[in-house]
Amino acid sequence: MDKILVVGGAGFLGYNLLDYVQQHLQNDALELVVLSQDIPESSIYFPDVLFVEGDYSDVELLTHLFENHQFTHVFHFASSIIPALSTHNIQRDVETNLLPTIGLMEVMKAFACKNLVYLSSGGAVYGNELPTHKKESQACQPISSYGIIKLAVEHYIRLYANLYQIDYLILRLSNPFGLHHRSSTQGVINIAIRKALRGETLVVWGDGTQAKDYLFASDISRAIMDLFKAQVKNQTLNIGSGQTISVLEIIALVKSKVPHFQVEFMEAMPTDVQQVSLDISQLRKHIPFELTPLAGAFEKTFIYEQVVLANEV
Repeated sequence: MDKILVVGGAGFLGYNLLDYVQQHLQNDALELVVLSQDIPESSIYFPDVLFVEGDYSDVELLTHLFENHQFTHVFHFASSIIPALSTHNIQRDVETNLLPTIGLMEVMKAFACKNLVYLSSGGAVYGNELPTHKKESQACQPISSYGIIKLAVEHYIRLYANLYQIDYLILRLSNPFGLHHRSSTQGVINIAIRKALRGETLVVWGDGTQAKDYLFASDISRAIMDLFKAQVKNQTLNIGSGQTISVLEIIALVKSKVPHFQVEFMEAMPTDVQQVSLDISQLRKHIPFELTPLAGAFEKTFIYEQVVLANEV
């Protein structure tokens, strides 16, 4: 049986993964343990998953979990900071994201756990260098501490693979949106819908022409598990839509549902990548990858945010 520790598995992408496994892989021999700083009440909807509250920087806790479960794989979904804020406290970014990941790999090494899946960033690691349609082979020039740390983690993962034969899969994700989203600071599509439904104003940093690659979160979960089942190892792969959507286009989508949605434009942040889409040809060499059409993904996300708001009232 495969025993997987999902670090940060109670977050947005972690919950989407748990949802996908529960719906589509119930008959597979999988044991999932989630380690997260915060365990929402909704964890009860995943009765087959063991949730452990704690920080992955806690080596004693990690050691205890590995002793008890003898994990075969680690899925590293945790990130304690967002791109826009990472440069405000660079030292904290290093202390809470880079160093704990090295500590995690040290524990993996000690317990001979030889498989690591790491969620990197398909926008932040590349930066604003041309061309804007990014291949994995393209030089990375991150412009935020978040992107620098993500890239540094990638390098350390490859170092541990070389030194200690820990197989890895580094996944550079585009900007996810969809179900189970809870963040108030990251994820413009969900946040825009949420603010529109609440009659709040969305603040846009820049003129709205900035265009990025967006992907429905359940598509990411499906891709991760398809790669896992195909035993793809020691690869760095983009996962995205291969296309861009501008913030102005996102606003227009939301206004088609909530016509009186208000937006305020502010000066752009220097750490924000302006134009990026991900080349996913390498991903499609390993697995068949079909995207949920944007209209359908947006509709599902809108309904999800409506339900969340209704439950809050």
